[in-house]
Amino acid sequence: MDIRDKMIVALDFSDLESVKNLVEELEDLVTFYKVGLELYLNTNGEILEYLDSKGKKVFLDLKFHDIPNTTTMASIFAAKKNIAIFDVHSGGGKEMMNSVVKAVKNINPETMIIGVTILTSFSEESIYEIYKSKLSLNELVLNMAKITKEAGMDGVVCSALESKEIKNICGTSFKTICPGIRLKDSNTNDQKRVMTPKEAIKNGCNYLVIGRDITKSENPRLITKQILNEIEEGLKEIC
Repeated sequence: MDIRDKMIVALDFSDLESVKNLVEELEDLVTFYKVGLELYLNTNGEILEYLDSKGKKVFLDLKFHDIPNTTTMASIFAAKKNIAIFDVHSGGGKEMMNSVVKAVKNINPETMIIGVTILTSFSEESIYEIYKSKLSLNELVLNMAKITKEAGMDGVVCSALESKEIKNICGTSFKTICPGIRLKDSNTNDQKRVMTPKEAIKNGCNYLVIGRDITKSENPRLITKQILNEIEEGLKEIC
């Protein structure tokens, strides 16, 4: 795999012009971009056509979460687009996820379907407040990853801190897509569970989702090169 394919740049914008400026600046350095709900809605979906025209891979991060039939219909839409990865909430349950897998793989076997376990903005305290569960955050994530694997999904979105344990339970072919990646000394903002790019690679992460460190930087190319160097260093250390 091209080292660049392990880095997914989150397009934290609300307008297409800002996206175009960044994509043009990072043209030769970035092959993979994440499109979230804000950008997708504010561009009326045009962002997908633009990135496809530039030959870029897309992680469509809309986190589908509904009853099995509704989620499956939304997922079929994603499968018919030129999307490399899209996600659904694992909390929708095994029946929902299995329905999505069967429908999507029948249309486009290459599309990677990922389950969202626990959002990286959640802490132990917020988990208890919401679920009143005696299980730790880590135990909940691992259980959801196991169910996601059993439903036939390709992997999960998770914190980089959880990647190694998830692979121990679900196998090395089960993919981990990890947001909450920050360069050392960067502001963590609303992320609670974070790692550096090098640490994340060493902990078994397949894809690193990186947004603000790049999109809010005064020199996006310099930061992107620094991140790619860290990924390469991490890969060398685990070889």
